[in-house]
Amino acid sequence: MHTQINLVQDSLGWKQLESILEPAIGQCVTSDLNNFLNGRQIIFGNGERRLVPIEGWEFKNRHGNTPLMTIQPLKEETTIIAVDSSSIQIAETEEGALYALKSGITTAIQGQILAHFKMGPILFYLSEDTLRHSEIDHRIAKLVLLDSESAKKLIRIRVERAIQLELSHHFSGSILLVDGSLRSSVFEHRKHTLKKIVENCSLYKNTIVGLSKSTKIRILNKISHPLTKIKCPGFMDVDLIIKSLARNTIGDSLLVKFGNSYTSPILRADIATADGDRDRSLRKILGNDSIARGYPETLQLAHHISTFTSTEIACLKSHVLNKYDVIELESEDIRKKLLGSIPL
Repeated sequence: MHTQINLVQDSLGWKQLESILEPAIGQCVTSDLNNFLNGRQIIFGNGERRLVPIEGWEFKNRHGNTPLMTIQPLKEETTIIAVDSSSIQIAETEEGALYALKSGITTAIQGQILAHFKMGPILFYLSEDTLRHSEIDHRIAKLVLLDSESAKKLIRIRVERAIQLELSHHFSGSILLVDGSLRSSVFEHRKHTLKKIVENCSLYKNTIVGLSKSTKIRILNKISHPLTKIKCPGFMDVDLIIKSLARNTIGDSLLVKFGNSYTSPILRADIATADGDRDRSLRKILGNDSIARGYPETLQLAHHISTFTSTEIACLKSHVLNKYDVIELESEDIRKKLLGSIPL
């Protein structure tokens, strides 16, 4: 490792400072790159999203040989229902913040989209006064007021859970697809928990499947290598790995490939079935949903429906200004003011 320090005036002793700092920094984490990088496979990313190699990692599985099962479409008439949502911050006040949410619901059967629905945009104002009547733990309320990302997550999860709970007992013998893992959250409302949704699905003989497009559990990207070697859809059971690393996960955890290509994406799927037959449920998804680019089309459409456009955001701001007695203040981007407009 070489720590580069700009030398403005050598008389100021920057060279000496560099010789002091470099060993100290080197003690934080080993910097002997030659021994650890030589001969390694590598992919470069932008640091924001985790990427995976197209042909998978050449990886020796330390968790034993995980059986790989192929999936054949089952043309048994089953309604597929997909739900997704998004939330954004619209404005701030001295006491709180204004958020907007949109949800998309899509249904399909026998490979054809039946219908799609949009809910919203719905406005939510979060402040100490509004949260006082929302049955939220005071520690969570404090976090939501201080952190906008947590606030958006709370709104999104609560609305999604309410929708999923209603769908779970208004349909029977169906498959409910949701974006993300099946994991209980501290942001859930006590009447709309994931546990109650799964119980309803079991009671009404529905299956719920949570699909994650990416994962922070790096080991999953590496043990998925066998799935990259088959051209047809397939899945691997990774439940023991997930349960050992993540708490509050409901259902069985799998790695699934829905596409008919070597390069089709491999997804994490958490699945809770009424009869315990995971293979049959995955086959029904293939037989009743259209798989575009290796991902269920119902979830793709639900995602697009729930995404905010710049026009919608502008309309929401105009709506707030026209309907409510608010006074718009001039604002500035502090980061841009302090750091300038240096392109990244």
